[in-house]
Amino acid sequence: MKQKTFLSRLLGFGCLFIQVGLFAQKEPVSFQDLSFWKANGKNNWQIAGQVSADLNKKEHMAIQPGQGVLVNLPEPQNRANLISVKEYGDMDVEFDFMMASHSNSGFYLQGRYEVQLMDSWGVQNPSTGDCGGIYKRRKFIPQEYLYEGHAPRVNACLAPGLWQHMEISFQAPKFDAQGNKISSAKVLFIKLNGFILHENVELSGPTGGPISEKEVARGPIMIQGDHGAVAFKNLKIKDFDGQAASLSPVNYQVFYGKFKSPKDFINKKPNASGSQAQLAWNASKNNDEFAAIYTTNLNVPKAGKHNIELISAGNYTLHVNGQMIASDTLYSNRRKKNVEVDLPAGNSAVKITYYKADADMSPMLGFGIEGPNFRMVNFQHPSSTLILGNGPSDIILMDAAKPTLLRSFVDIQKNDSRKRLVHSVNVGNPAHLHYTYDLDNGAIAQIWKGDFLDTTPMWDNRGDGSSRPRGPVLSLGSSPLIVKTTDLEKAIESMPETAGFKIGGYEVNEQELPTFEYEIWGSLVRDEIRVMENKYLQRTLSIKKPSSDASLKVVSAKSIQAMGNDLYAIDGQSYYIQAPQASIRTTATGQILVLPLAEKITYSILW
Repeated sequence: MKQKTFLSRLLGFGCLFIQVGLFAQKEPVSFQDLSFWKANGKNNWQIAGQVSADLNKKEHMAIQPGQGVLVNLPEPQNRANLISVKEYGDMDVEFDFMMASHSNSGFYLQGRYEVQLMDSWGVQNPSTGDCGGIYKRRKFIPQEYLYEGHAPRVNACLAPGLWQHMEISFQAPKFDAQGNKISSAKVLFIKLNGFILHENVELSGPTGGPISEKEVARGPIMIQGDHGAVAFKNLKIKDFDGQAASLSPVNYQVFYGKFKSPKDFINKKPNASGSQAQLAWNASKNNDEFAAIYTTNLNVPKAGKHNIELISAGNYTLHVNGQMIASDTLYSNRRKKNVEVDLPAGNSAVKITYYKADADMSPMLGFGIEGPNFRMVNFQHPSSTLILGNGPSDIILMDAAKPTLLRSFVDIQKNDSRKRLVHSVNVGNPAHLHYTYDLDNGAIAQIWKGDFLDTTPMWDNRGDGSSRPRGPVLSLGSSPLIVKTTDLEKAIESMPETAGFKIGGYEVNEQELPTFEYEIWGSLVRDEIRVMENKYLQRTLSIKKPSSDASLKVVSAKSIQAMGNDLYAIDGQSYYIQAPQASIRTTATGQILVLPLAEKITYSILW
C-alpha cells in the first residue's frame, strides 16, 4: 500500500522553486466560421450554437443554430477530415469535445500523430484505440500490420453527450540542415478531464491514417471526420515557434549561519564559492542555517515580456539587471508569487539570494523561464529537484481491488470555498468509480474516477486524519438530500436542528457494499449506492413514513437541462442525473432538480 514518489510529496515540503508558469497564453481559435480550416468541399463539418447527444442512439448528435461549436455530422457521401490552414511545430493545445454514443474520431498533431477520441465510457482496460490513446503505427508486409501505440494510463472518458476537456503538450521532430531527423516527435503530456494519461512519450513515426508518412518540422492540425459524430469548442493553441532561452554557468557564494536578512551576510566572506554548469542546491552542505547567492546571465532570443513564478520556503530576493523584481522577507511555506518581467534580447544579469534559518522544512532550488514564443525551459541540475536531508516520507496509497471503505476527514471543494467533513466514509470500487458519503447530512459529497485514496495526510507521522481522492473530483456538495418543500430554494449546507436528523450508521452486505441508515423529518431512510455496468452510480432510497411536506432535492446547480427520457444535463453538460418523475425549479441563483418523496426512490449519477 506504500509507494515512494517524490513528485506526489513535493508540495508537502518547503522549497524555493523559480519557474515560469502562466505567461504563454494559448490563442483561441474562432468557431464563428470555418476559416481556420482548409476548404474540402464537404458539408459534414459545420458551425452550431449548441449540440447534444442521445445516450441510446448510436452516432447521433443534434444541433441548434448559432456559433461557437464545431460539429461533424458524417453522412455516407460526406465523411471528410478537417485540416488547419496554419502549420505548427512545438505546441500546446487544449479543447473541449463531445462524443456521440459509439462514435469515433481523432485529433492529429501535425496531421501525423493521432490522439484517439472515442466513446470509451465504462471501458475497464483501455487500449490504444480508446479515448486518449496514442494510436498505433502501421506497416504493409504485404497486408496492413499495426504496431507500437500507447494506451492511456486510465480510462478518464465521460458519458456520451457530456463536454470533456483535453490538453496536449507536443514537441515536434527535429531535423539537421540536410533534413535528416535527429530527434523524434514527443508527447510531453496528455490530460483528459484532469487525468494525466501520458508523459514523455516518444513517437517513432506517424500513426495510422496520417496525411503523409513523411515527418516534418511543422504540420497542420487534422481532425478525423470520416467515422462518427463529434463536436468541439474552446480550441486554444500556443505555438512555440521561437528559439529557447539559455543560461550561462552559475557562480555561487555560500554563507553558514542563522541569518534574518541579507544584511546579516551580504558583506561577510563566503564560506564556500565556485561555479556550476547548471543551477543546483548542493552548493550548500547544510539543510538549514545557511544563505546562498547565485549569479548568472540569462540569454533570451527575443525582447518582450516574460513571466516568472516563485514558490518559496524561507526567504529570497530576485534581481534582474540590477533591479529587485521579487522578494519575500516573511518566513513562509510555499508562498507563491508571479512576476512579469520585460527583458531585452540577449543577456540579462540574474541574481538569486536565498536564506534559510530553521529546520522545519527542507530546501530545494530550481530555475526556468518561458517566453512569448518558446516553451518553459528548466536550467537546474537534475539533482537540484531532490530535497536535502532525509528526503520525503513514503506515500501511503490505498487501492480498491475490491469494495473498500475508509472513515476519514475529507476536505470538500465547492466553488471557491472548502469544507471539512469530520464524519464521512470513502467508498471505493474495483470499477474505479468512488464516492465520499457525508454521514452528518446523508449526502454523496463527491465522486471521482480512477484510483482510490491518498491516505498520506491521515497516516504519515502524526497525520491530520484526512484522506484525498486520487483522481479529479466532481463535487456534489454536502447539503441534506431530504428537505422541507418550503425550504427547497435555500442553500442549506448543514442539517437544521428541526430536521431531527439521526444517523443510524451503515451495514455491509456479503459483497462488502454499504447501505447507510438515518432518520430525518420523522422518516426512516435506507440509502443504497451501487455501481452499475461499471459506468455510473445508482442510488436507491427506501423511506418509511415519508413526510408529506418534504421533498428530495437531488441537485442544486447553475443550470439544469432536460434531455428527454428522464435524463438531465447538469451545469453545461458536465454530468447527468437520470431521475424519473423529477422536476426543475428555477431560483434566483440557479436551478434545483426535485423529486417527490415516496417509499422507494431511485435515480442515477452518470459522468
